[in-house]
Amino acid sequence: MKIAIIAEHANPLPAHRGEPACPASLHLCALSRQLAKRGHKVAVYVRRSDPEQPEGRTRMARGVSVTHLDAGPARPLSEDEHAEHTGVFGTALAAVLDEDRPDVLHAIGWTSGLAALHAQAHSERDQSAIPLVQTFHSLNAAEQRSGLDRAPQRARMESILAGRADRVLVGSTDQQGELARLGVPRHHVSVVPFGVDTEHFTMEGGVSSEHWRAARGERPRLVSVTSLDPSGGADRLVDSLLRLPEAELLLVSTSERKDVSLDEDALRVQLRAKEAGVDDRLHLVGPVERKELPRLLRSADVYVSAASYDPYGGAVLEAMACGLPVVAKATGAIPGAVLHRTSGVLMRFGHPDEVARSVRAVLGAATMSSAYGIAAVDRARSRFTWQRIAIETEIAYERARPQQAGRDELDEETDGLVLSGATR
Repeated sequence: MKIAIIAEHANPLPAHRGEPACPASLHLCALSRQLAKRGHKVAVYVRRSDPEQPEGRTRMARGVSVTHLDAGPARPLSEDEHAEHTGVFGTALAAVLDEDRPDVLHAIGWTSGLAALHAQAHSERDQSAIPLVQTFHSLNAAEQRSGLDRAPQRARMESILAGRADRVLVGSTDQQGELARLGVPRHHVSVVPFGVDTEHFTMEGGVSSEHWRAARGERPRLVSVTSLDPSGGADRLVDSLLRLPEAELLLVSTSERKDVSLDEDALRVQLRAKEAGVDDRLHLVGPVERKELPRLLRSADVYVSAASYDPYGGAVLEAMACGLPVVAKATGAIPGAVLHRTSGVLMRFGHPDEVARSVRAVLGAATMSSAYGIAAVDRARSRFTWQRIAIETEIAYERARPQQAGRDELDEETDGLVLSGATR
């Protein structure tokens, strides 16, 4: 199958090179490579966001190519700015699709979906018959309920895209419910979560080597990989240290700024820690290369997250794959990843008191903590490998194709048998 993945707002190449990368980049990179390993030819189309990015088609891996299309200024754009250049991107996309017609279009994100519809409508060759699969990693309604300020017109666009697409993919059952409230039939939507590289993120990491984990002291260590803006929950985690006088917190920033001394959010978090008198127990580091991240995770005793909204859950999955029990606010994709009181503890609000209470419960019971970590590894390996995510995405492609119109009524038990046989 020839697959065209459209991602106006992201790029798989940083993740492919092992650089610090956003979840969208990780998803594009891992999914496209796994689909190629399954025998498909994958072409990824992204917006040029840097004048140094190569022109034309670039080979990323065997069976995977990346094409940068010019649409607006060659720099990173905000979500609203992306929407302004969607038409131009869609026109450029139509031209390349006319030259290399795919079997399926897969749009990642709402602006990419608009670009795909634009390309289908403005192509010289009729592209309307090509099935369109639309992925929403996040939905406007869920973000607004979590206190995040988002463009109100986006909700209407998401509803239109879900209705026009031949198949819709979301990362959690909560998002499937959000679409149902918008009038999208549940049988039209497939829940395909974010994945994790369980060969890179492991519990052992080469125990024979003294460098299998990062250096640490005697204190119990909490770790969180998160945005340092207020929605990322870093402030709540710092405040929780007041209730956990014996613990230290390792915060790994996901900001684009590698130097945290120049990051306004990082400076705010550090000042908050100093005013609270816990700055000696806060270790704040900038974005970490992918090869180093498992060592940092394995140096901790518990992974914590108090983010207002986490539609991906990628960092939590990576911690689980490294054998860490998780204490996290039950939001976005997190409840689908963490089994409450089996692989960790889910919090309702994520307030500092609740964080501290949940962490103490885990740290105070060594047997339970160890059991949570073992269960977390097992769940990451059995449910969230990128190999399985690729298979589930492939099934969605097949359901979107015209000759597969009847596949929507497949029995769920049959699907389970297919997936189980393919992943074990």
